[in-house]
Amino acid sequence: MTAEAQLSVHNEDDYVLISFSGFIDASVVQMARPVLLEKVPPTCGHIIIDLAGVDFLDSHGVGLFVSLLKRAHANRGHLYFAGADGQPASVLRMVGFSNGDLVSYSADAKEAAQQAAAAKTDAEEPG
Repeated sequence: MTAEAQLSVHNEDDYVLISFSGFIDASVVQMARPVLLEKVPPTCGHIIIDLAGVDFLDSHGVGLFVSLLKRAHANRGHLYFAGADGQPASVLRMVGFSNGDLVSYSADAKEAAQQAAAAKTDAEEPG
């Protein structure tokens, strides 16, 4: 990662939490993609992207998020954006990442984690 960007990945029982800070642009995505391929299990359904520390998001970042959305959807999961504000939130909404069946927005990662845990529990309950 560049000095301006940070990435961390935490695997939990119910979800994977991916936290970014700084700028998400082409150079960051190029460095982040192999890390995410290694650390996000292919069977992961619920993915939380914490953007609370992100000041800038470009189309390369959006492309990365589309890849993560496809992975979540393939596993009957959901993509959560936590703490998205300002320019990153505007970009996400402009390109069509809106609250719905596949994507949700949360005030912070803790709230998103609670939603992901509840969604996993609901999916596991018989019918």
